[in-house]
Amino acid sequence: MLRVTCYMNIIILGPQGSGKGTQAEMLAKKYNLEHIDMGKSLREVAKQDTPLGKEIYHIQNVTNTLVPSRILREVLHLKLQSISREQGVLMEGAPRTMSQREYVEEALLESGRKIDAVIFINIPEEETMKRISKRWICKQNQHVLIMGKDIKSKQEKCPIDGSEIFQRIDDTPAGIKKRLQVYQEETMPVIENFRERGLLVEVDGTPSIEKVFEEILRKLSYLSSRA
Repeated sequence: MLRVTCYMNIIILGPQGSGKGTQAEMLAKKYNLEHIDMGKSLREVAKQDTPLGKEIYHIQNVTNTLVPSRILREVLHLKLQSISREQGVLMEGAPRTMSQREYVEEALLESGRKIDAVIFINIPEEETMKRISKRWICKQNQHVLIMGKDIKSKQEKCPIDGSEIFQRIDDTPAGIKKRLQVYQEETMPVIENFRERGLLVEVDGTPSIEKVFEEILRKLSYLSSRA
């Protein structure tokens, strides 16, 4: 088994619905890593009534394009500043473009860190469509609810806090297709770059959560043994 210390730094990538958020939480807990969810961080800023917040909201919910590097840079810098240099991190949702990759690596180096592994959870496009189209969110606390499992119709209230539910624009079929296109064009080159450098750990994200986690641990162990 991989002997991971709090000084290890991991990036986790994958298309929509691949389960990278769940796996990131499990890995962060197991290895005591600070979980940096860039998507969540950006959405939090997008709710703020500020020029930056309004810009991020427009990008994520109107144009369905990737957040520019200058915005990612600002948010990531603030996050890393708040974390002890001796604490390992697990970054989710970034980098998604080659320019973001360059900045993320520079920012990590400036904070005394380097990338030890990049986990790529891969699923087919049709699986992404199937999973994400069922995803709804509650307005009060942003709980993620699965249609057919947690709720049965869009008229229902959130079973956790009783607030109204809605489907994000980028979780609709049109939004999913647009994001997948951007993912193929912008993020896959980043993944291939990490693969060429021997940092990539690719796993199939279609099995159960537990089996995917086991496979990640197994492949991380193999990567560590080659280091």
